[in-house]
Amino acid sequence: MSAVARKTRDDAPSGNASLKSEFVAFKTNRIVEVASHLFYERGYSSCTLDNVADKLGVTKPFLYSYFKNKEAILAAICEVGISESLAALEATLAGEHQGYRERLAELVRQVGRIVIDRQEYVVVYQREMKHLSATDHERILRLRHSFDHQIAELIREGVEAGEFREDTDSFVAVWIGGLISWIPTWYSPAGHRTADEVIDQLVAAALRLAGAEKPK
Repeated sequence: MSAVARKTRDDAPSGNASLKSEFVAFKTNRIVEVASHLFYERGYSSCTLDNVADKLGVTKPFLYSYFKNKEAILAAICEVGISESLAALEATLAGEHQGYRERLAELVRQVGRIVIDRQEYVVVYQREMKHLSATDHERILRLRHSFDHQIAELIREGVEAGEFREDTDSFVAVWIGGLISWIPTWYSPAGHRTADEVIDQLVAAALRLAGAEKPK
């Protein structure tokens, strides 16, 4: 389930008709999915809500029943990748039975997969974020900072535990986040490297940055 659908479901009143809330979540997610593809192909400025409605086979008023305007759809698209990455991060950090190397490797692997699977969403975010309102931009940026901060804490604790090189600066979390974010710039499903190969190289690079060898 996407971050948009999950948020819609979680915001529904407890005890309310679950079938209705799941239907709303599905429709919301579908709008975001189609709009993301159109924004990716045509650009945000060149794509209208009429284009999105036509692609979905619905009317424009139908879209307004879920989003107040096109910018709100863009904000939902931009939030998908970072929200899903934060969910993966929190789940991985909860694995206290694992060492810091293993947790960092698993986190980078999962988030790398999210970025590959959500490649169009990430590209739209990177290319069109200038169209976000100041409020949405700051909110999404706070999510990104939270992601970097939690990786930095993982690295700091790993250094203290002796699993990462002792001179490793926790600021390398920013470089690791940058490596992940740049995947859509050079990775292509039709390229010479498979997604698994790319993710393996990403994990190895992240562990080197953190001063740790790849787990066996």
